[in-house]
Amino acid sequence: MSDDESDDGRKREPTSSDDSATPATTDEAASETDTDDTDTPPTGIAGAIPRLRRDPALLVPFTVAGLVLALLDRLRRWDPIPTLVTGDDVSIGIEYAGYPTGVPDTARSLGALIDLKLPYLAWAVGLEALAVAVVAAAGTATIARTLESDDGWSWRQWGRRWLAYLGLIVLFDAVGRAVGSVGDVGLVVGVILAVPLFAAFVRFFPAPAFVVTGSGPAAALARSARATRGIGWRLLALVVCFGLAAWLLGLVPFVGTALSTALVGSTLAVTMAAVRDERPADTGG
Repeated sequence: MSDDESDDGRKREPTSSDDSATPATTDEAASETDTDDTDTPPTGIAGAIPRLRRDPALLVPFTVAGLVLALLDRLRRWDPIPTLVTGDDVSIGIEYAGYPTGVPDTARSLGALIDLKLPYLAWAVGLEALAVAVVAAAGTATIARTLESDDGWSWRQWGRRWLAYLGLIVLFDAVGRAVGSVGDVGLVVGVILAVPLFAAFVRFFPAPAFVVTGSGPAAALARSARATRGIGWRLLALVVCFGLAAWLLGLVPFVGTALSTALVGSTLAVTMAAVRDERPADTGG
């Protein structure tokens, strides 16, 4: 056996050299990991406000929608068709429709459309259709930009996403009107009705985001129900907070509709997108 083979010191030199290099490699990997964690934007509910700060353009669609809804409030007050002024109600409320929107100062009941002449009927229906269409467009644009899922979309794809979003809004509005038509049912019955309503709000919280990413209304509701398992109480707190914030902003004279739509609508849309982005594994998407 040669001296080189029998010399333990010489045999261990490469090993010692390798060992000394290993911590450096580990430190570099840890450094890269730390850098990646720092550069990665936060996801989920906590990431909504930072995303709005990084990208203020997310506020633009619902700001425009708020101005349109405020104009529609003025037009409803101006025309002779009976209109309910919601701002006159001073009771505490939770204004949450199930999708990103604001709190209009006026509302038109279905009963006000009965026996109207055709020009007045077309005018009233046209105003309501315009309001829903603008809110659907703002929600589609905001959620798509948040998820960065609009790259390469054609006009046809935008139209499909918008129509699907519009269908979801109509579904939520139909349920809301059905519940609202019950009228004054007393405290006990009202609480009984509120429990399944808020449970639906929680389970279908990110449904608008699933619609924007390609699901139909029915599929979006199913995927949303799966994605919200395990975070129900956190989403319930969000629903209440968003509803109270919308109600408070809606009380501001003259600009309440625009403010509630621009601020609450934008933040809610980004939050829905963040929840959808945080839990894709639960949806099969």
